[in-house]
This record gives sequence, C-alpha cells and structure tokens, in this order.
Amino acid sequence: MINGERSELRPVEVVGVRGSLLPPALTPLEPEGPPAKGRGLLFGFIGACLVGALLIVGFRGARPESPAAAPSSEPAVNLVTRALAEQSKALLAGDLGGFLGPVASHLRSEFVLRYASLRELGVAAWTAKPDGAPQDLGGYHWKVKVAISYCLGAADCVPVQLLLPSTWLVVEGKALIAEFQQTVLPWEMTPLRAKAGQRVIVAAPLEFEGRIAPVLAAAERAAEVADRFARWNAPPKRYVVFIAGGHEWQQWWNGESDEEVDGYSEGSYGVAIKADLADEQLPGLLAHEFTHVVSLGDDYGDANTWWLTEGLAEYAAERGGWPRGRVPAVREYVKDGWDGSLTLGAMPKDVPAEEWQARYGIALLAVQCLAKRFGEDRMLDFFAAVVRGRSTPEAASPKAFGTDWAAVAAGCVTQVRNARG
Repeated sequence: MINGERSELRPVEVVGVRGSLLPPALTPLEPEGPPAKGRGLLFGFIGACLVGALLIVGFRGARPESPAAAPSSEPAVNLVTRALAEQSKALLAGDLGGFLGPVASHLRSEFVLRYASLRELGVAAWTAKPDGAPQDLGGYHWKVKVAISYCLGAADCVPVQLLLPSTWLVVEGKALIAEFQQTVLPWEMTPLRAKAGQRVIVAAPLEFEGRIAPVLAAAERAAEVADRFARWNAPPKRYVVFIAGGHEWQQWWNGESDEEVDGYSEGSYGVAIKADLADEQLPGLLAHEFTHVVSLGDDYGDANTWWLTEGLAEYAAERGGWPRGRVPAVREYVKDGWDGSLTLGAMPKDVPAEEWQARYGIALLAVQCLAKRFGEDRMLDFFAAVVRGRSTPEAASPKAFGTDWAAVAAGCVTQVRNARG
C-alpha cells in the first residue's frame, strides 16, 4: 500500500533518491506563503507521496537572544559548513558530545533523540551541508537550508535525502543551531530499538522490542521475493521496517494512514507495519511493501495506475506467502455489477471492506493474467511503461505484448469473471 492524499507546503522540500522533489514529510511552523494544491492517490495509494494531510511538527523552542558580541569575521556559510561537517563526523563516530556541540540548549533533547535512534538504526553514512547561500536575518541570525544525505546499515547505499530549513546564530567565529526543522520520520519522533539482518533493518518503539525478531525473520524472506522485481535499479542495500503501535501509527508520517491498513511503504524512507499483526501475515505483507519500494522508489505514480502498482505488489505477496482469500470477494463484486474495468483507479473513500478486498483481488488477477499470458518479463515491461513511464495501457500494450490493449484486457476480464478459489 502506498499512502496518502495530502496538501503540499512547498517551502520545505524532501528530495527523493533519484533527485526529484517530493511533497514534504514535514512542514514549518509558519509556512511561507499559501499552500500549493497537492496531488494524491486514495488508499492503497491513499495518496501521492510520503503521507496524508501534513502534520505541523515545526521548529522547537524560542530563538535564543543574540549575545552582545561582535559579528564573525569568517563568512557564515563557512562556519555553518564546518559545524555540520563536525556534527556528521561525531554522529558516525558515536560521539554524542560532539554531535551536540553546535546545538542550542533548548534543542538538545530533540537532537539526543535523533542521535540515539540513528545510532540504533546503524547509521552508516551521514553528510549535512548548506544548500545555497545563507540568508542574513539580522541580529547575527542566518537562515540556512540544510541538505542531508544518509544511509542506514551500509555506507554504499543510494542515499536518502532531506532538505530542511534551519536558523543559526553566528558570532565571533562560532555557529550555533538556533532552530532546526523536525521531520515526521520515525527516528525523529520516537526512541527506537533496532536489529539488522542481512538485508533488512527492523526498528520498534521500546515497548514493542519483542516484535523485532519475528518481523526480521519474515522480512528477510520477503526481501528475497521483492528483490526479483528490482528490474530498474538495484534493490536497496537494506530495507528498513518500522513497527508501529497505535500511538506511532497516529504520528509517524503525519498519521494519516487508514486504520484498515496493516502496512504502508514510504519508498527510501522505510516501511511501517502495525505491531499487532499475526506472524503468519508478515511475509506476504512485507513482500507487498518491499515490492513497492523496488518498483516505485520515491516516485508514486498516479491514481490511474493504482490497479497495476497494487496488482504487482499483490503478485509478489502471493509468492511471499500471502494468505489466499480475495477471490470470494471478487466473485461477489462481479455478481453485484462490476463494470468490467481492469484499470481500477485509486480506492474510493469509505469503501466497504468487501469491495476493498475485491478491488485488490481484481488488481492481483489482472497482473497474474498478464504474467501467465505473456510472461513475467513482458508484464514488467508493461508495468515500467505505464507506471514508471506514465504511458497509457493503450500505448504500452503493442510494444510490450504485441497486440492492442482492448484484446488483452478482454481476455483478462474473462479470467476475473471466471475466478475460482
């Protein structure tokens, strides 16, 4: 499942692993200018990017008063660059004192949480530097956009990127963080325990530490399944899974995921699942979400491709051990007047549970049909053209399958109507 219908507040940017700008996982306390109109998908895709309507986390604490001191003779950008570099080095070295060195006292508890959770997650690469020239705010204060790149578990990963606003107090050769944007990523909000396997890092709040081992075991199996579908880029060095209790489910990534959902993917930032899932549910669910990671990354497609993005994830989930059970719902939905469309769009709001199951079932059956009729490789070529290349099924079908989409769809519709299970 990919999350959330949202509004975009553009002053804060989250930069995707392939360099494209994504709607933010955070917002400033007082946004600069009116919000831009967001784009999104409804559930199962409830949206177009990191997660639902934005939660304002904002800048913490009051800006410290400027001391009675002379301005620095060294340019602010040099001092901030050096402070960020030293802080990055301290984080990787496990030096909490060094990490807190450039942090104002009123922000230290926030930075201690960030440090502790990142160390638990096995932060292996972390660089932070100014993005562009600092803006002089007067009173020795400078506004700085900070570009952060990080890897968890392996230093040679394709780094996750963030672009965060901050304010620095620069006097007499020193730069001090006076304000710094907090995100709604789990490691920014919650003290975590974590354990790494060969391909997966699993983290949980302290009270759910006991769930880490079974989730990790299932996630390692799911990673093997999802890796098969990493046809366009190498699979991640480490998949990252965050186990959420009810409180975290309402907070992480703005907490806009539907309560009906058991898990969701946030691309390179990680996957979240509920803490109370039965162990037998885990391999299929995680294969589903990891397949979103490798097939979509941080580019979430659009509402019109819901059937194909979710169909491919369900196709992988079956191979990961997803319990069968959607076909009865499909048969009821067909009997109740399904219009015969394979290309189902984003899930409508407040859809009954039976229709929810049926729509996922139709998406799965559609992808299964394409794979059985034309082979998995050609099915994935079609996926790449439609979802990743923004082509229409009508334009993609002749090249991928050698025939018109109308004929392909008609054959698969027949298979959906005749589904048994």
